[in-house]
Amino acid sequence: MKKSLLCLCAAGLLTLAACDDTMDPNDPQSVRKYLTKQKIGFTPNNFVSFAASGDTAKMTLFLQASYEIDQPADNGNNAVAIAANKGNVMVLNYLFDHGAKADVRNGNGEPVIDNAVMMGQKDAVVRLLAQLKTEGSDPQNLGTAVLIAAKSGKVDMLELLAEAGAPLENRSADGYLPIHWTVKSGNYDAMMFLIGKGVDVNAKCGQGYSVLDWATNEGYPRLIKALKKAGAKNTPQYFKDSKK
Repeated sequence: MKKSLLCLCAAGLLTLAACDDTMDPNDPQSVRKYLTKQKIGFTPNNFVSFAASGDTAKMTLFLQASYEIDQPADNGNNAVAIAANKGNVMVLNYLFDHGAKADVRNGNGEPVIDNAVMMGQKDAVVRLLAQLKTEGSDPQNLGTAVLIAAKSGKVDMLELLAEAGAPLENRSADGYLPIHWTVKSGNYDAMMFLIGKGVDVNAKCGQGYSVLDWATNEGYPRLIKALKKAGAKNTPQYFKDSKK
């Protein structure tokens, strides 16, 4: 009799233990308790690290526990910023499907789209642009991304940004237009793309120099020839200053 009672008690304890370990995915508190038992801290740092590794299963647990999806980690990067930087479209799709925003900044204060363009993450840029459009973001805000693409000579990025309605003649804080940057950096293909889009080949930078002035100053024969063919001209100021 005592042996039977002990067996029943043991069975009861096992049942209770099993019940305690049961997680209700519809109850945030229940999910948080589960995470605690698994020794997984319910923190932005952990969620962002799961995004970095593509662990959507654990990310789902966080969301079931009422995690705010756009929260940044201690370094200022949130999950979207990390996924975009790494070019992980699968994670970006997951995040946007669960309410994350594309119009956010990374830990350096840069728009996430700018960083993705700088990193050359084409697929991520395509996804970010689509999400930004869904969010109703003004394409005019993509001016800095165009400058980055022009400076680095990334024609594929310029094409994507132009298709999205980004301004191709947005002046940077230092007074240069995208076409100035393509020339200063010697990026022929990027320059030709902008010329093909009808940008002003005689636009002056903040110092008063034309695009052709810069090509001449940097010594790029191929660019000089193409610019002259497109109607670009040197400024009197350049000839005057070059004699000093």
